[in-house]
Amino acid sequence: MKIKILTFPLRLSVIVLIFGALFKIMHWPFANNLMLIGAVSLAILYTIRFISKPIKFLLDYVKLALVLVWVFNYLVGAFHIFYVPYLFQILLLILFIYWFIVEGPVYIKNRKFTKNRFLKVFYKILIALTAFMVFFGLLFKIQHWPYGSLLFVLGILSLNILLFLDYFLIDRSQLEKA
Repeated sequence: MKIKILTFPLRLSVIVLIFGALFKIMHWPFANNLMLIGAVSLAILYTIRFISKPIKFLLDYVKLALVLVWVFNYLVGAFHIFYVPYLFQILLLILFIYWFIVEGPVYIKNRKFTKNRFLKVFYKILIALTAFMVFFGLLFKIQHWPYGSLLFVLGILSLNILLFLDYFLIDRSQLEKA
């Protein structure tokens, strides 16, 4: 149970990072600050979580490398620090493929919801609406069609709500045994 304590702060740092990306896309102020705070806190919290884990397997190292390389790549690209063509993207792709082959489908399959049926239905509807709003919001925004920004902002807001709700809807006792 000790390792999972940082799950909620990690989700909050991802939410801050997503809001930073939204602010950057919408050209709103404080985008770089939010992205920096979210990315650095994500890297620090995940590293602390990794260090506090008593038994580490190869997959744990892969996940740590995936998070750290992604954060580093994200910061380097967002702040235009330097340019290394496709090196980090290829490394991320290799790490992600390894994670997906070893754990990906099992991770999604083993998720057990709490007993509240209404929240489960609401959660699944929210997933569909979020995917719709983000996809079509981006499409409308790229095409400069009306309501593109509104759809995209609502999609990002509902994505953050999903990240927040997911923490409370998943039965953590089942995940600890896996």
